[in-house]
Parts: sequence; structure tokens; C-alpha cells
Amino acid sequence: SIMLGDSLSLWYPVDRLKSSQIWLNQGISGDTTWNILARLPDLANTRPSEIYLMAGVNDLKMGASDSEIVWNIQRIITQLQAMHPNAKIILQSILPTRSPSIPNDQIAGINQQLKAIAQQSGATYLDLFSQFVDYDGQILTEFTTDGIHLSAQGYAAWQSVFEESSSTVAVSN
Repeated sequence: SIMLGDSLSLWYPVDRLKSSQIWLNQGISGDTTWNILARLPDLANTRPSEIYLMAGVNDLKMGASDSEIVWNIQRIITQLQAMHPNAKIILQSILPTRSPSIPNDQIAGINQQLKAIAQQSGATYLDLFSQFVDYDGQILTEFTTDGIHLSAQGYAAWQSVFEESSSTVAVSN
């Protein structure tokens, strides 16, 4: 299985991954959807059963438009499906933040578009946003170390969402 994304995926704790699977973590700190598109050919010779994709927050930090992010994610899914027709693609929502430069209502709007893309393309959509957001529309304080990156509690919550979704990514406790 492959985890594809930015630092949030990169730092997903190995001990929270199902040990009966072989994992290729392709999370890269600072990655944008453009970066992921550029490096997809590097995954051509892999044979994943599942690909977990989370991307977009770094695009937002850099001022990318909603349509640019959504278009790139759609292209990523299309290319992954062409390269790996038997792999299950799990598109994960963009998480809320506490960054004043990244509006959470904008993230919520993009996530609605991502959900539609997943449905149209036959990918699975995994809504993490609703499990991470507080009453003010920001990431829960206990789930973050700096307003964007996840704390141990944040990763535990992510694992719980995996387990609730019957995903095979997480170890069941």
C-alpha cells in the first residue's frame, strides 16, 4: 500500500499501520498537488493494492486556487487509476487548520468537490475533516502541534477514522 501526500502522510506513525501489509510512504514535507503529479511516474513499477492520497494544504499555503487544487487531484486520481487499475484509491479530505492564511471554509468547499470527484471516478472518499474540526471550524487544538501538523492524538484520531471506515491501513486495537 502507498501513502501519497505531504508531511501529514510522511509523519504517519509506522506503528499505527497494519503490519501485515508492505507500506511505501510517499509523503514528502511541503509537497503540493503539482509536486505529486510530477513524481507519479516514480510509482509506475509499484504494485499497490491501495493508495491513500491526501494533498492540498500546501497548495493553499502557496495561494493556489480551489479549481487548481481540485483539477490537480482529479488528474492524480486519473493517472493512478491508469497506472494501477486494480488498486483501490482512497482520497482523504484536506484537514482543517488553525492557520489564519488558510480559510477553513475554503477547505470545506474543496472537500465537497473532492468527495464528488471520488464518487465520479470510483475512488473511495474518506472524510477526516469532520472528525478533526471544532465548533469554530478549526482543527481541534489537541490534534495539532502547530495549527497544521498533527500531534500524537491527531494521528490516533486519523487511525480511528481508518478503522471506522473498514480500511485496512490501521492496526486494530
